Amino acid sequence: MNESSARPDYDFDIAAIAHMTDRTANPDWKLTEVSYPNLDVLAFCRSGEAIYDIGGIRHRIQAGDLLLLPKGLVRSAYANPESPWSFCSVSFELRFLNNDTSRLFDSFETVIRSPRLYRMPALFAELLQVWTGKRSGYTVKCKSVIMDILYALIKERDRANYGTAHYSAIERTADLLMENYKQHYSIEELAAHAGLSPSHYRLLFKKITGMTAVQYQNHVRISIAKDLIASGECNVTEAALAVGYQDIYYFSRLFKKLVRESPSRYAKG
Repeated sequence: MNESSARPDYDFDIAAIAHMTDRTANPDWKLTEVSYPNLDVLAFCRSGEAIYDIGGIRHRIQAGDLLLLPKGLVRSAYANPESPWSFCSVSFELRFLNNDTSRLFDSFETVIRSPRLYRMPALFAELLQVWTGKRSGYTVKCKSVIMDILYALIKERDRANYGTAHYSAIERTADLLMENYKQHYSIEELAAHAGLSPSHYRLLFKKITGMTAVQYQNHVRISIAKDLIASGECNVTEAALAVGYQDIYYFSRLFKKLVRESPSRYAKG
């Protein structure tokens, strides 16, 4: 993989929010073959239980579980009469901005259960409050909270795919590289920071981020340099020095490789 390559990433927005539902426990609650052809649904179980039938598979939904129901998905459900669920849900139009995002979302589980989704009660409470109050700017805020929920799901999916301990270790060193982007770290230093052997660290870092540690730091540096140049705060030489490149010619070659445009041309807009 060369440094100009990019791993497929999520790119989407919330086109519209249709409605929200806030349900208290009701033993008679049920759905029969319901689907929304143009709306996605997020539902959070606050307490109790519900039984969902999705594609012939039965799911027992319990307190703390999150449902991600894509548009067009047919489902039937009923509350456990002995312990009916209470829940909050939001129906919205999720718009994918590239094919990779659609494919990535297709691989999500319908029922998401994890102790690390501890922010869900607060996020859904905030979403419901803002949506119900409908004060100035409420649409922007509600979309923002839904994005926060979806981002938490993306992060949790990555943790599940790579293992929490390994994912957290790589996250720590990625944060270290971002915070100290001017500083050079050897693989041995980064591996020690992660508590891994150098060979295992190299393998995991590339598997999780899609880049080597060197490539990742170059991307961080060039991204910062782009902003400095675009803002007019720095010329090309000043931007290179500001992000830790003493060799301006090397900086220019790397910038062009990653941005597909020379820094001098980028500065001209």
